Amino acid sequence: MFFFFGEDENMDGVPGFEQTLKPILKALQERGGKSSVAELDKAAIRIMGLPEDVMKKKHKGSAKRSEMEYRMAWGRTYLKKYGLINNETRGVWAFTDKFDGNIEGIDADQIVQKVRRGSVGNEEENIFETATAFENMVGALLREMADKEGKQVKERYSDYTGSEYDLVFPSGFGNIKEEIKCYIKYVHSSKQDAYFFNEICKKIIDKNTGKGKVLLITNIAIPEKMKGSFGQNVFIWDKRDLLEYIEPDAPYAQYLINPKQALIEDVVTGDQSVQRKTTEREGYLKQAKEAFLSQDMVLFLGAGVSIDGGIPLWSTLIKTLHVYMLNRLTEDKGLSIRQKEMINELAANNEMESPLMQMRYIKAAFSDEEYYELVRSALYGQEINLNTDLLNAIAKICTPQRTYCGIKSVVTYNFDDLLEMKLSEKEIKYHVISDERERQSVDKLNVYHVHGYLPSDISQISDEPNLVFSEEDYHRVYRDSYSWSNLVQLSALRDNICLFIGCSLSDPNLRRLLDAAARNGESPRHFAILKKEEAVQKQSTVTYKDVLELYKKIDNNIKTAYYKTLGLNIIWIDDYKEIPDILNGFLK
Repeated sequence: MFFFFGEDENMDGVPGFEQTLKPILKALQERGGKSSVAELDKAAIRIMGLPEDVMKKKHKGSAKRSEMEYRMAWGRTYLKKYGLINNETRGVWAFTDKFDGNIEGIDADQIVQKVRRGSVGNEEENIFETATAFENMVGALLREMADKEGKQVKERYSDYTGSEYDLVFPSGFGNIKEEIKCYIKYVHSSKQDAYFFNEICKKIIDKNTGKGKVLLITNIAIPEKMKGSFGQNVFIWDKRDLLEYIEPDAPYAQYLINPKQALIEDVVTGDQSVQRKTTEREGYLKQAKEAFLSQDMVLFLGAGVSIDGGIPLWSTLIKTLHVYMLNRLTEDKGLSIRQKEMINELAANNEMESPLMQMRYIKAAFSDEEYYELVRSALYGQEINLNTDLLNAIAKICTPQRTYCGIKSVVTYNFDDLLEMKLSEKEIKYHVISDERERQSVDKLNVYHVHGYLPSDISQISDEPNLVFSEEDYHRVYRDSYSWSNLVQLSALRDNICLFIGCSLSDPNLRRLLDAAARNGESPRHFAILKKEEAVQKQSTVTYKDVLELYKKIDNNIKTAYYKTLGLNIIWIDDYKEIPDILNGFLK
């Protein structure tokens, strides 16, 4: 039996929706291949030969719609999804070209399975497959219900107290005529028990005591006694309540039938309005600030943090080392000054398909001691500037205060010690950890250099830096799931809220670790600050602004959705100069 229509004490004898598939097709065939819903239902009921008492049974929660009409609506939805019928106009159904007239050769169970392909596990427990599908479906359902009543809806709303809700209905809806604040809470299958949900309710009630009506919607079944135990201002809808409100013909029903396809469609057509994106960004910034103030934030820093301080980007660093390598290999070739300049120019403009491969050959041209000295020279070849807005902002949030300890720890992919120099300048106690032999400090800020550490002061280099820079270095880290650097990153990703700054997120090993750390079904909880990329039209005399805007919308949606699958909420910015203000905002 399909999950919507399990056995019910008041529904004995009512066929499951899958039993309506063939009768619907036969009824439509009788009516010449086109019919209204009312006539189609009437004919299908006659074909099934249902007794009067079965037909009189009402769908739970509805005074007008019968249970049989509700189940036939789901039957039509599945036949449409399978491609046999379609509603050409509202309320009128017809066969598609895929229907060959052979109704007896149709396997109803096969239709259900193919339409729902991609769903996993126990159907009864996985009505809503992912947190995203559940949240999107509930949001669409509530908006439609409010729209039918002409009621206003506010998205991702924060009130003056600092409490945040998924949706707010200022004038209520349904039987409630006052403001309703709505929480949409997805509970993973591993935690679907009454005790866990009870704890969720307590936290929400504590935040909303004396603040009006609260509607809490969850994907699991809640005992009826528990629903009424949280006071008269708290209303709970569980999965059974939701299934009473869902309309089979509504677009949001696809989150139940085929959540993966529905989410893909969301990616392409998602709302990218300025208001919606601004509200989403404000929500992410508020959540990130709460994690910081709760002493639960770990910073993940990339090359973008050091570039304004005079440290070259990775690509520039590799080109510099390439020049060094070619000078070494040609030093005994008797080249003229002009020829050497040409060699250097060719090296600087060289674009290899894989920078990692390039570094592999550069590293092989030198001894380990020479290699690390060359990298150090290339890193610190420009004048160092510690007084950048970004380094100052990072130091501020790393500074312990009376009411909070600041950042919990730092994970950096950079070899340089600009952060350490800035922390020293601000008299912030820190402890560098760059391999498994180092132990973390309990009274200092631990800074983990997971790709190796090469400080500017050569006297501080006590051992081989173990840089993860060339192809074989990455292969070594990738192969060893229990390597020190992987375990440090996984631990932070699983136990804390992480904020990525200056990271391109292009490192395949980092994405692998994010994927491994992401809890199945859990909403994304980490954050990354990324700059929007502009779409550029090349080699065309005609500019189609509408096409460019459509491309940017789809491209941004795809990127955002992809990162969500890795557990990341993206805080999009137009300029890197915005980052210091974001970090300083944590302290206000």
